[in-house]
Amino acid sequence: MQRERRRDPYPWTWEIPVAVALAALFVVVIGIQLGRSVANLLTGAGWTWPDANAGAFPSPIGTAFWTSLPGVVGGHADAGLPTPTPDGLAGRGLVWVSLAMTEVALLSASIWVGVWAYQRWGPGRMRGMATAAEAEKILGVTRLRKVAGIVRPDLYGKHATATGAPVQRTAGDLTEQTGPQLGHGLSPWLLNGRRTKEEER
Repeated sequence: MQRERRRDPYPWTWEIPVAVALAALFVVVIGIQLGRSVANLLTGAGWTWPDANAGAFPSPIGTAFWTSLPGVVGGHADAGLPTPTPDGLAGRGLVWVSLAMTEVALLSASIWVGVWAYQRWGPGRMRGMATAAEAEKILGVTRLRKVAGIVRPDLYGKHATATGAPVQRTAGDLTEQTGPQLGHGLSPWLLNGRRTKEEER
């Protein structure tokens, strides 16, 4: 921790903003295709995706994925789909509504993940603090049960009662029991003095 405080932080150059911008752009592009697919799914046409076999290199994110983006944004639910296209595709209105809702959901989730990652690994993160898993490992129920004989030797130690239950005593009962119980190790004159007071009452 001391070395981290003395070390000069690495300056934020152009690489980090560019990476964030590219990630946000990719989320927007994925949202366009997902929104079109959700709209077609809602109308009963099934799950649709751009033709993966179009272009020189077949891939789910291939040529048709990118070339169909203008058509999908224009409200055409059949843009880039493999032929023959299914019946009952979504109309323009539903495509646009689905695109808007999908983009809002994806961008909100991305912002939440980005803020969480920045707080967890960013330069302003809390240092020297245990995580929830580490605290559970040290102070959790499993750990406390394992060291119960050290924490509560009167209940779970070597000299505890056979049942392991705490000893119940009435007021004035100072008889010695096995183990570190009340009255253990007291001098006889102190015990006699306490008994005398109880008898006087």
